[in-house]
Amino acid sequence: MKTEKYFTLSMLLDIYGSLLTQKQRDALDMSLNEDLSLSEIAENTGVSRQAAQDAIKKAEQRLEELESALGVYRLRQSVSSELEQLSSEVQNGKDTQTIEATIEKIKKILWED
Repeated sequence: MKTEKYFTLSMLLDIYGSLLTQKQRDALDMSLNEDLSLSEIAENTGVSRQAAQDAIKKAEQRLEELESALGVYRLRQSVSSELEQLSSEVQNGKDTQTIEATIEKIKKILWED
């Protein structure tokens, strides 16, 4: 699995994991966070390899659907980026107007997106 996709799925699991079935959540968690093979996941959950793979695929699809509909991860990324910029501006002694403009960007992201 590609690192970026792995990281994104891991974040989506943290955000939306409670909205998955227990089997989906457990299978994806074992795959992402414990780096277990399909055979190991199947053995741990008492299902076939195919059932473990299906649970992981369905979990991934559901997480992507939830993010597409709700956008919580996207929102967090935007706010985090703006907060990093704000921190940099404060550390570099930027003027109050520049800092206030960044704060307004953050507010817009939070309340108008």
